[in-house]
Amino acid sequence: MREVLALLSDSKFHSGEELGEALGVTRAAVWKRLKKLETFGITVHSVKGRGYRIPEPIILLEEARLRSAGVDPSVAIDIPFETPSTNDVLKQKVALGARLPALVVTEHQTQGKGRRGRVWESGVAKNITMSFAWKFEQGPSVVEGLSLAVGVVIAQELRRLGVSNPGLKWPNDIHVDGHKICGILLELVADQDVCRVIIGIGLNVESTTEQQKRVDQPWTDLTSRLSYTPDRNDIIAQITQGLVEMCEVFEKGKGLEHYHSQWQALDILYNQPVTVYSGVRQQVGIARGVDENGALKLETNEGVELLHGGEISVRKQ
Repeated sequence: MREVLALLSDSKFHSGEELGEALGVTRAAVWKRLKKLETFGITVHSVKGRGYRIPEPIILLEEARLRSAGVDPSVAIDIPFETPSTNDVLKQKVALGARLPALVVTEHQTQGKGRRGRVWESGVAKNITMSFAWKFEQGPSVVEGLSLAVGVVIAQELRRLGVSNPGLKWPNDIHVDGHKICGILLELVADQDVCRVIIGIGLNVESTTEQQKRVDQPWTDLTSRLSYTPDRNDIIAQITQGLVEMCEVFEKGKGLEHYHSQWQALDILYNQPVTVYSGVRQQVGIARGVDENGALKLETNEGVELLHGGEISVRKQ
């Protein structure tokens, strides 16, 4: 499917014969592929005597573009057009002994996982769905607070792009003016003293109508914030470089200490009354920032309790 979408990416008309020759298939096979694109939510215009086109030009994800935008040669890159989950792709690669660091990005994620079992909607060739894996020889202890540092890296990239007021919501959401724009999901694969961390990131770049209907909370995307659609290759490359630098900091044992003050400055829950949901349990209190290990400090009538990530959800009152 990527090949036919790449041919149409210039938004110009292409005849069925031209597409068939380029793909090495019959015109009937071309028609089937175009119908398949439409099932993905991509509009294909058909005009007799002129051919087929998509309404707007698109820039697909390409390794060459990612490399030229700054992804280091030491980072392995894989770009499946469609996959249930980029995190799962990396977990399979880790299980097979693939070299790390590694990056997986896709045009269409069908079963992306959010926190608490939620599904992350990605659209097709619209948003950023990426996973990055790093091997920590020092073991699991050095990665404490890593998800918070990832949030800082992404917030810095949003600022570079020109997005104002990015904020971090514990434990791993990025908001802009109270609207969610990005989610993070970390998964650890520990083997004796070695820990491999898979960082999944879903960032709204240009959200589709279908995606809008399925999101049950205030959200936003880069296109609406910037009034143009940035190149996803450039954003992914900059985030990846930031993740490499972040992992190197954690390897040296500095961990969240290096990012703590930056995270606190972006904390949208700080000194706010919140409700914390953990399974069937609910707590109310005042969010007092995070400690040096990344735990949320919740002040209640009984004192200050430290809450760690996992299956916990925090909402402003």
